[in-house]
Amino acid sequence: MGVRKRIFILSSAIGAGIVAIAIGLIVWSTALSPASQAVEAEPAPIQLDRAANQADKLADDVYGGLDTTKKIIGKTEARNQAIEKGRDAASQKMQELSDRARQAEASGEDVLSATDKRVLKHISE
Repeated sequence: MGVRKRIFILSSAIGAGIVAIAIGLIVWSTALSPASQAVEAEPAPIQLDRAANQADKLADDVYGGLDTTKKIIGKTEARNQAIEKGRDAASQKMQELSDRARQAEASGEDVLSATDKRVLKHISE
């Protein structure tokens, strides 16, 4: 058997393997698990006060390890500034989420977006 024929057979086998893996991943990702098919009666209400307190705590915790991160990743001043700017933005987002949760609790109105509710539920559990 010639070298070209061996290369062709090997590349065909690899291509078929890749296609089989891709099809398997597509089927796996679209299949519904029994847990996801179950209908939840009513979601538990979010404890807004607890979630707001947790968001405040997370807004402060964003800065934990800042010096270590700068030492390991921030080899230049531009990187250090980008790290600080990213942490400031993350802290501000968590603080804004905390403020919206407190506003929703105080007003009793549904002023939270679906994403806000999901995040608040996750951090309050």
